[in-house]
Amino acid sequence: MNEHYVYLIGCHSGTTSYVKIGITSSIRRRLCNVQTGCPHAITEAFVVLSEYREEVEGLERLLHILLKPERLRAEWYEGTDDFFLALDAVLSRVNAGDFSHEEIEALPDFVGPELEIMMHRHNFEFRRVRLPLRKGEDVLDGSVSTAPTRISEILQAQASNLIR
Repeated sequence: MNEHYVYLIGCHSGTTSYVKIGITSSIRRRLCNVQTGCPHAITEAFVVLSEYREEVEGLERLLHILLKPERLRAEWYEGTDDFFLALDAVLSRVNAGDFSHEEIEALPDFVGPELEIMMHRHNFEFRRVRLPLRKGEDVLDGSVSTAPTRISEILQAQASNLIR
């Protein structure tokens, strides 16, 4: 089975938390590349797995559309309260396809696979990646199944700890 991932990578600087959201078929390579290009240490990483690339692409596009007000640049977002509320609203309902008619109607006309993500049930698997990565170890071997509602909570707790 070929697996595809939506990743959520968290890092921080001072009192600001940042989250990068994207897709990949190699989470180890992506984490290493992001860390190389990011001046801040990655503190959290999550993956949402599906065997269907179309599902991953749809979920990533849906997240980018719904989180657009919090976007800093490209796939980077500032970890504000509004960001975490919006992220949780999507992740907590995506497997059930539990979106209201009003939410679906509010999407721009150019929607494609992200519309399907909102309308139907899915079997996404949510995992928290153990950091730091260990050389030679499969990234998912050390990962832990995580409830989708915990992802925003964990990332937000990281942001809250920065303020203390």
